[in-house]
Amino acid sequence: MRLPALTFFLPALVLLVALAGCATPQYQTTVRLIPPTDAQGLACVQACEAQKIACQAECQARYEACVKDIEPQVEARYTEALKQYELDLRQYAAALRHYEMQLRFDWMYSYPFRHPFWWDPWPGLYFPPPYREPVMPTRDSVRAQLVARHCQADCGCLPAYDACFVGCGGQRVSETVCIKNCPPDK
Repeated sequence: MRLPALTFFLPALVLLVALAGCATPQYQTTVRLIPPTDAQGLACVQACEAQKIACQAECQARYEACVKDIEPQVEARYTEALKQYELDLRQYAAALRHYEMQLRFDWMYSYPFRHPFWWDPWPGLYFPPPYREPVMPTRDSVRAQLVARHCQADCGCLPAYDACFVGCGGQRVSETVCIKNCPPDK
């Protein structure tokens, strides 16, 4: 009995990709802020710090208000998501029945892979269905999608603070350091 060439090459390809992905170096970028040395610069940095704290508090308040405004929409979207899940589940069940029927009648492994003049009672290799089972939605997942789509958690306070800090005479130093699978030093 001849097996398809894909049966041997697919696991080898997956193993090769997995091994290639493991060896890549991972880097981490850290930012250091060096404050100015004069008294005027330090006072300016204090003002920048106060602006940053006010910006973050305002941003947090806007975010919480947005999340509160979204709450009435969650139930309606959850009902829609459940209806869509029911349709997807029906389509998945029908496709799965079709796939299992193909496996039973051995239509996937016909002429090119087996001898065309006899019937082999032993089934071929089992491959899982080429499609995934739909995931049932939850209220929390629907809420998280709505919040991610409509509410902004980052208001850009840190870039504004960095610009203010540098404008006061401070320095912003970025350093990229290898933390895992590092290449040898030359």
